[in-house]
Amino acid sequence: MAQGFKYVFNDYGKDPTRITSNLMKDAEAGFAGEAIKIENGRITKAGATDPIAGFLTANIEAGTDKPAEYILAREGDWYDAAYTGTPDAGFLPGASEVAIAADGLSVDAETVTGGQLSVFEINENKKTVRVKVKNRQFS
Repeated sequence: MAQGFKYVFNDYGKDPTRITSNLMKDAEAGFAGEAIKIENGRITKAGATDPIAGFLTANIEAGTDKPAEYILAREGDWYDAAYTGTPDAGFLPGASEVAIAADGLSVDAETVTGGQLSVFEINENKKTVRVKVKNRQFS
């Protein structure tokens, strides 16, 4: 399993904004570093092309009314994540519409249109990428 998105730094020197006011969607588990969105007031996994609210900070077991914490995706935030799939020819630094992988924990290197991530750099040896969230749910 991928390790999820990891906050690296903010262009403006701001510390991550942690949000604890939303509960997980009932019967849904979450994983540290997973991309999430808020739907009907609850945290749920973000789909490949959904605007991203943030990234979970810890694993959450499925249940009812489970509290959760996430780092809000903000302007200037950089994240490192693994990438999966065979990279598309357009999966290069500067790509600005890369999708989240189906696991919600990595970047889909095969889908470079319609996504919410902008690519800054790619480490082919480690199969990791540094990204910004281009389309944030709370932007």
